[in-house]
Parts: sequence; C-alpha cells; structure tokens
Amino acid sequence: MSGHPARQDVGHLAVDLGAGSGRVVFGRLSGSPPELTIAEVHRFEHEPLPTAAGPVWDLTGIWREVLKGLTLGASAVREAGCRSATVGVDSWAVDGTFVGPGGELLGLPHAYRDPAHAAAADAFVARHPGERADLFRRTGLQHQPFNTIFQLEARRLRGGPARGASDFLLLPDLLHFWLTGIRTRERTNASTTGLLRAADGTWDGELLDAVGAPREAFGPIIEPGTTVGPLLPGLIASCGLPADTRVVAPATHDTASAVVGVPIRDDGTAYLSSGTWSLLGLELDGPVLTEEAMRVPFTNEAGVGGRVRFLKNIAGLWLIQELRRDLERLGERFDFASLAAAAERSEPWRTLIDPDAADLAAPGDSVAKLRAAAGRAGEPTPDTPGRLARCCLDSLALAYADTVDLLQRVSGREVGPICVVGGGANHDLLNRLTAGATGRRLFVGPTEATAIGNLLVQAWGADASGALDEIRDVIARSFPMTEVTPGGAEVPDTAVRTRWARVTDAATIE
Repeated sequence: MSGHPARQDVGHLAVDLGAGSGRVVFGRLSGSPPELTIAEVHRFEHEPLPTAAGPVWDLTGIWREVLKGLTLGASAVREAGCRSATVGVDSWAVDGTFVGPGGELLGLPHAYRDPAHAAAADAFVARHPGERADLFRRTGLQHQPFNTIFQLEARRLRGGPARGASDFLLLPDLLHFWLTGIRTRERTNASTTGLLRAADGTWDGELLDAVGAPREAFGPIIEPGTTVGPLLPGLIASCGLPADTRVVAPATHDTASAVVGVPIRDDGTAYLSSGTWSLLGLELDGPVLTEEAMRVPFTNEAGVGGRVRFLKNIAGLWLIQELRRDLERLGERFDFASLAAAAERSEPWRTLIDPDAADLAAPGDSVAKLRAAAGRAGEPTPDTPGRLARCCLDSLALAYADTVDLLQRVSGREVGPICVVGGGANHDLLNRLTAGATGRRLFVGPTEATAIGNLLVQAWGADASGALDEIRDVIARSFPMTEVTPGGAEVPDTAVRTRWARVTDAATIE
C-alpha cells in the first residue's frame, strides 16, 4: 500500500465473521479517482455449541457457509467482469486453537464467553501476584477474562491440547490456512491475545511459558495487506473463482478493519465502532502504558499502518440483543426497529444502570438482570419493554461520554468529533443520545465499515506502509456520512449527570 493505484479489474471478497453471524461481501474499485462499490452476497447465523468441555465454535458449520459465500462471490466476480480475485477473512478477536504438524486441529476453539476463562484468569493472577499490573505494562491490554492468555491458562488447567502442537492460530488465521495451506499470524488480531509485547510487537516468551504454551507454535507475524498465498486449486475449482485468486490478509481483527473504515481526518477525531460491543477510542502513534490508562481501563491494540488503537471496550448493543431474546422467551416479540421505537416513546433518562456490570455480560435472563441492576443503583424499575430498552440506550450514551472525557485526560489529546461506524450507526436514537451526552458532533456511517476496511486493505495489496489516508479518501468518496449534532431532550441535564455519577460510583464500590 505504498500509494500505487489498486487494480480495478480485480474483485475482492471479504469474509466478515461476527460472534453470532457472518457474511461474505463483494467489493470492486472503479473510476478515477477510484470509488468502492460493495454488495453482500451471503449472510448466515451461527452460535457456539455446548459440550462437556464448555462452549465451542461450530467450525465445520462456519466453514461450510464460508465456502457457500465464496461460490456466490465467484458469480459476483464474473458478473462484474473481473479477471482476478482476492479473499480475506476478519473475525472477532481472541479465540483460536492449536494445530498439529499435519494440519489437524488439537481441540476446537472455545467461545470467549466460556465461564472457564474467568476462573482461569483468577487462577493465573493468584499464581502470579502483581501480574495484573505487569501484564498491562508488558502487553498494553485491558484485563479481560477472555483474553487468549487466560484461554490458554484454562486449557492448561484442563491438561489441554498443546502437546504436539506446531502452531496456534486465531480464527481468521485458521481459515486462511484452510484456504491456502499456509500458516500465518496477522498482527491486529495477535495484538488482542495478551501475549504480544507492546514495546516491540513480538511474542512474549515468558508469558507463553507461564500458560504452558509451546513457544514454537507462535511463529512470525505478518502485517495487514500481506499476501498469504494462492487459493488452493481444489477450492478454486469447487467455488468457481478465477485461477489466480489469492488470499490477502486484511486487518483480521474485525474492529481493526472497522477502524480502517472510519474516514478519520485529524488526530482529534475519535471512533466509535458500535455493534455487539462498543469500542471507543483514538488512533495514536504508540501505546499508552501508564497506570491511569490501566485503571480506566484502556487497551492498546494494533491497527493498520503501524497505528495503535487506544480504546475502551464498553458493553454495546449486546444489551439490546439479549433483551430482545429474553422478551421473546417471555412471549413478547420485537424486531430491532420496533424495540427502538418503543424506547423512543419512553421517558428519557428515567432509569440509569451500569452497562458494564458483570452479570449483564453473560447471556440469559436479561429482563431480570436489568431490573436488578436498576435496584442496585437505586433507580426506578424499568417495567415495560420500551423502558427496558431506553435504560440500556441512555446508560450507554452516558458511558460513552465518560469514556470521551477519560480519552482526553489519559491520551493528552483534545477529542473533537466522533465517527460512528458499524451496525449501531443505524440506531438513530442511540446516535442522538450519544451526541447529546458527549456534547460532540457525530459523523455517522458507513454501517459496513468492517467489510469496507477488509476489502480496501486487500485491494491495496502487500505493502501496508503509508496507505491509510489513501484508503480513507476512497471511503469518503464512496460512502457519504450523516451528521448528528447535540440538542433537545437528548442532552442530559445536571440532575441526570448527578444521578449517573451516583450509579457509576456505586458500581465502582461493588
């Protein structure tokens, strides 16, 4: 990505995997200056499967749907008149598995919400007093019980399958291996494991030793935009793709791809990747490893072009997704639009909760959990579906406002407007609440930022240096954004902010 124009006779296929659904998106550059057009060719749902060892991902089911999507994508490539094609996979972070010398899996990857990971994180910290602070200084990562380091600790405690492993591959790297036969590890996802040194971006051998992981299974790291290799001939034949189709690694962490898809114009622009999780942060030239950053907590993850994504993980639309599922279990059916409309009709700022409460992160019993959270905070009980949804959205907006204030203080950067991308960009009420709570202009869209970032990193090829501005120029031309300004009832008054301070203080004490 050294500034050369991307070829416009190449079709690009982004395999974009979320933790509940996946899709394959076709993209093509055309025109001068080039613009990107995209089309979703396949979408599917998936979920972790319960086993005696814990919840695991249905890899063969996911793989079947990926191949179906590539077959449909091949038709899009032909119809667009493209002579060549590339493929790249992004997914959620942290989940992966060991692979043997012959390519066989040594166990299925466990879902990051496996309760065993939290127990393993506690066991690790107990074995290594003071390690929690040391881990942040070494890796720059927020302490999360599902970080890969603690998943490996859980496997170690189970006597699990590292013996005989030649490679550890996170999910996109595993699918790239299945597509090409070549084993690689891409940087943006590797940076989420808790096993990479923040100082130099290399694997931390001492941490690998601490969780019983063989150092030799953690090989060289490639940069986003690197060509992994040609698609296997059998897959070219079965999917109908061009003979020279190759796999090009995007930013394989879906949030890293989404941030590529944010048309950031200056160093003061914050990004909010709004989906199941909310990830709010800034792009920086290097990590922030201070004690204050650890206490917030912020995390430092790798981005494209050597940038660091300095951000905070916040409970996102998971709260609404779980509420909708639980209401359906209780006999009340809502789609997302009707639940949003019910929230819109409800009294603003009536009930505030801590959206990051630990019990809300686990699936199931959402209605009871939200009411219990309100009770803990001394807030009115949300007693209708609209009030339940509204308390989630109001509380998320106030959590975003707190995070913006902390971003300014800890990074030393003045935060200006906020770019909102991802599925949450479609949530008009949440966007208005966020503008009101933060007191900042929002630039909303594109909603398909992850797939767009994936496609454009593929399009610019193997040299990732210096291309981020070029990619964002294409995005700005191709996908106009809408602006939301603070105002009206969506701006919380002093009484609301006082109540919010009480809610968050109570959560800190707990």
